[in-house]
Amino acid sequence: MKKLVMSIMLSLSSLALAEEPAAADAQSAEVKGAKELTTKYLTALKAKKWADAKKLLHPKTLDSIAERKKRMGKEDHPMAPWYHEKVDYYLKDFKVGDARQGPTESTVIVKVTEDNFQVEDKGVAEGEESAYLVGKKDGKWYLVDKKRGEDFTNDSIKIGYKGWFDKIEKKEEAAPAE
Repeated sequence: MKKLVMSIMLSLSSLALAEEPAAADAQSAEVKGAKELTTKYLTALKAKKWADAKKLLHPKTLDSIAERKKRMGKEDHPMAPWYHEKVDYYLKDFKVGDARQGPTESTVIVKVTEDNFQVEDKGVAEGEESAYLVGKKDGKWYLVDKKRGEDFTNDSIKIGYKGWFDKIEKKEEAAPAE
């Protein structure tokens, strides 16, 4: 009986291991794609190609920027670098770092280290850490938002961006059999 139980446990263990790489590959492909999109976006910002950068922004992000402009008279939004370029700062260089899956398969958080030219100080602030939220809507990946010096939490994404992304729930890992 013990041999049978051990044999079954080994088989289940082998089966679980065989499934893990496929899930990891799918996740890493999404994470890799999000990092590539973030790199493309930041490259456009560095070159001050605002139209190219705007094409990579989530439609609701663009709506949010427009709403701020209407309400406040200015596009003061973390994802509106064309506004900040003349008065605050602009991107001189960047390094895309780690990325992780968000609370659903349609969200990824990408860490970036940025060197920004500070307009008022006339100098470069090096190594500023930011987090970018990348999400999928209608099957297409977009840049959604940015946080400087902090990170996105799974709860902040679930609550603050409700309805922004395709509804693909992240698969929960099966609990081990007892």
